[in-house]
Amino acid sequence: MSKLLIYTFFLFLSACGGNQPTQVITGSTMGTTYTVKTIGSSVSKLQIEQVLEQVNKTFSTWDKNSELSLLNQKPVNQWIEISSELFFVLDQSQKIHQQTQGYFDPGMGRLIDVWGFGAVKVDRKPDRTQVRTALEQSSIQYVELKDSKAKKTKDIHINLSAIAKGFGVDQVAHLLKKHQVKDFLVEIGGEVIASGKQDDRDWMLGIEQPNGAEPIAIALKDQAIATSGNYRNYFVWEGVRYMHILNPKSGLPAKSDLASVSILHTQTMVADAYATAMMAMGSKKAIALARRLGLSAILILNQQADFKVVKINP
Repeated sequence: MSKLLIYTFFLFLSACGGNQPTQVITGSTMGTTYTVKTIGSSVSKLQIEQVLEQVNKTFSTWDKNSELSLLNQKPVNQWIEISSELFFVLDQSQKIHQQTQGYFDPGMGRLIDVWGFGAVKVDRKPDRTQVRTALEQSSIQYVELKDSKAKKTKDIHINLSAIAKGFGVDQVAHLLKKHQVKDFLVEIGGEVIASGKQDDRDWMLGIEQPNGAEPIAIALKDQAIATSGNYRNYFVWEGVRYMHILNPKSGLPAKSDLASVSILHTQTMVADAYATAMMAMGSKKAIALARRLGLSAILILNQQADFKVVKINP
């Protein structure tokens, strides 16, 4: 998922003054950066990084010894004990997979690797046979969950990149609330959640527009926001620009009329997943999904539609 919010993140925050002590903690995690901004009270950087390290140890596809990587290495039809965190995210992933008619599918690890969008990098576009073979082994529906156990019914590889960063944001937010921090903003790679106020005002940030227009200002009121887009993360092969988000139906990069999708939700991981799915399905289905589920969404159509902005349930 292309994280667009981070581009304008500090544009809004830097303009805010401070009546109370403000602490900003920054660092690196999950192949990107994070920022935690708190007003008044806070927690230590060590505490934050311990939370993020655990998220990495659970969900990383780059670490061969992560819990998810070990699950991917397990044989088919073998029940294994998994952590409550991994069980929760897999369970939520399957629910969102159903809600989005399969457009959110973290069971596409083999397809992601074939296209070079994950830990495995490639120099050229795969042929149709490679795509078809990977597609046959790519769906979260081939994972069964029971009690605290998981089982693969096909030799799929699970890739939770489109939801794990959001989960990490939510986990850091949980840490802050546990320590009675009321006013804060947490961001990882452009995924953001905010709580309380900043100097009696809502936390403000912006969504970058691909045509260079003024960022779309967003006030977060105890909310999270995640954005997926195609104008930062793509590759060009033989003169054709390929999007980094795959269509789970075809196994090919999604041909979407959307430039970006932003979702506001109470949970960052859920916003993350819906934004990815809606980007893959295109504007018509995305608008229908947002209306059906009551999602607050901001869609920016592509250049052919003059980057029109569509707001649903603002």
